Amino acid sequence: MDDKAKDLRRALRQSPWFGFDLDDTLHEFRKASGAATTATLTRISNAHQIEISCLKSAYSKILSQGTSGAFSDGKTSHQYRRERFSALLASFSLTATANSPEFLAGLLDTYEHTLTSILELKPDVLDLFVQLRRMGKKIARTIEALGLSDKIDFLATTNRFGVAKVDGLFPRVLAHLDIQATDMVYIGDSQERDMVPAMECGMRTIHYAENENFDPTAVPAKFDTLAKIAHLVSE
Repeated sequence: MDDKAKDLRRALRQSPWFGFDLDDTLHEFRKASGAATTATLTRISNAHQIEISCLKSAYSKILSQGTSGAFSDGKTSHQYRRERFSALLASFSLTATANSPEFLAGLLDTYEHTLTSILELKPDVLDLFVQLRRMGKKIARTIEALGLSDKIDFLATTNRFGVAKVDGLFPRVLAHLDIQATDMVYIGDSQERDMVPAMECGMRTIHYAENENFDPTAVPAKFDTLAKIAHLVSE
């Protein structure tokens, strides 16, 4: 093990706090969300005889509009989805349907039922959390529905703090917990939304990159499995 890897191991073992991104770090959100969106758009397609490909194209454009600061205005994911599906219907001149509480409620039910039926934890999440708990580490950021509520010390959300990760969430979380940036290691899958803002405020970071080569000496360190993080911490 070279000096950089040893330094990382030392930092992991000494850090009292571990922060985690949620979507696509702790669970397979992208996969589940894609299936839920397809199921919902299929329902619209069947009801209004619109090609599913046209719906997907229009919905992608709606999603691309202003997503960086999403959830920082106090709205829930349920409210965001309702607005997006309503905007999608309106874009096809389905004004009456777009304003129908009953139809929108049905779309949201389809989306959320599909999402929860498919959503699952990433491999090795529970093992990593158990290992961190055994070592006395505190954990921030997780979700109750996936059975992790007993393994969390603090849940930080953009709803709660009114600011997105890229706009200053991390410094606010540190201030709320009354800890220094050097007290927390942050693990996430997005270079732009996780690594950059976390590093800017002084946190040690780990880029969880499933499709990239394992490189504990990179900055930020790259891990392709959570099991390798657990192994390095426990060595």
